[in-house]
Amino acid sequence: MLDYKLLEAMASVARLGSFDHAAKELGLTQSAVSQRVKLLEQRLGQPLLVRAHPIRPTQAGLALMRHQQQVAMMESTLAASLTEEQDDSHTPVRLAVNADSLATWLTPALAQLYRQHGVLAQLTVEDEELTLERLRGGEVAGCIASHARAVQGCRSHLLGALRYRLMATPAFAETHFAQGLTEEVLIACPTLTYGRDDELLNRFFARHYPQVAGRPPHHQLPSSQGFVDAVLLHMGYALLPELQVEEALSRGKLQLLSDAHIDVPLYWHSWRLQSPVMEVVGQVLTAEGKQRLIQ
Repeated sequence: MLDYKLLEAMASVARLGSFDHAAKELGLTQSAVSQRVKLLEQRLGQPLLVRAHPIRPTQAGLALMRHQQQVAMMESTLAASLTEEQDDSHTPVRLAVNADSLATWLTPALAQLYRQHGVLAQLTVEDEELTLERLRGGEVAGCIASHARAVQGCRSHLLGALRYRLMATPAFAETHFAQGLTEEVLIACPTLTYGRDDELLNRFFARHYPQVAGRPPHHQLPSSQGFVDAVLLHMGYALLPELQVEEALSRGKLQLLSDAHIDVPLYWHSWRLQSPVMEVVGQVLTAEGKQRLIQ
């Protein structure tokens, strides 16, 4: 029989990467958290955390994190079924989302969830290719990802797609693309990338400019707003979400370099075993996605 206070301590340490951060979240001393984790490991007869920097869960720890997440949802569902009274307390919900969704369409949905349902969004921001790992590891209750296939024990639902177009400032375009958008200029001209795992521009080239080989010289800026600001400051050309730069385009601060575009599908992933709160989260995100994203 698992002691869920011990399990909660272990999951918090694994998710936050340190005993100190877990202690602050749980309102305990660091020593108390450490003792709970050690006791759980002793009872199960195996290590649950890799004591590295940051701390990370072992395979057994990952399994227990997923279990703890599901138990929390079951308890929430049971509590809701046993009372008809409206719960006015705030409910923290851990989600993994991609930065461009947060910068474009997602925040209004989170605001609605807070105003109408008391949901406190606790977000981990990752590339849309990587958010599923957070869900698979039991660190979050739901995520927005670009993959349709759900992980074991979860379900997936299409929200829509973010459309990206190749853009630059008129001054940058006049300097670098005066002779047109050729493969030679694209590979030689500075661009921007979000991070080492950002393959969107390469996918765009493969689809629309297959003669472009390799990656152009680039700035690496892991910030959606910083990405746009850098383009506006003539630092390079880039693929930008249409939703994020509608005003800049309409005012002539940015211009399209090509009629070509690339759409990134976004899926809502969550555990099959749902709590009432997570059902509402999925409904609100789906409705906002239908309204704002490409369908």
